[in-house]
Amino acid sequence: MATTEAELAGLVARMRATTARSPDAWGDVDLTFTQLRALFVLAAAQHSVRVSDLAKSLHMSLASASALSDRLVRLGYIGRREDPSDRRAVLLELAAKGTRLLSRLERRSNAQLGYALHRMTRHEREALATSLRAFLRVLSSEARPSTRAAIRRSA
Repeated sequence: MATTEAELAGLVARMRATTARSPDAWGDVDLTFTQLRALFVLAAAQHSVRVSDLAKSLHMSLASASALSDRLVRLGYIGRREDPSDRRAVLLELAAKGTRLLSRLERRSNAQLGYALHRMTRHEREALATSLRAFLRVLSSEARPSTRAAIRRSA
């Protein structure tokens, strides 16, 4: 069965819309998508992150990242401290409240995934696994071009 890129893109869009509209997904989260992305960046880091590195990771200006981190500090989701090796730099790390929020979101996501997988046939699960392996292989390739450049060219 031949599938076009447009059909696949439409299916992915429908899947994203379905999960985003789920009342369990984000209903009680008091953060913007960018604030959540910042928490994910900090959670993925193996150490404290400079505000400038957060700005690079989120593709935003240093001033915007600083304002974003200030808000997340005030809300209690992240901690902020001086870099002992460079007093001009500020280091950010996930606070307990941020860790609890991300854990709760991950539990919800896993529950939703578990529900969907449980309702699929064995053949559907095998097909999904094959597709996910292909996505991971392609997206983890070191040789892949920047998607940001492709988006700018198509705009």
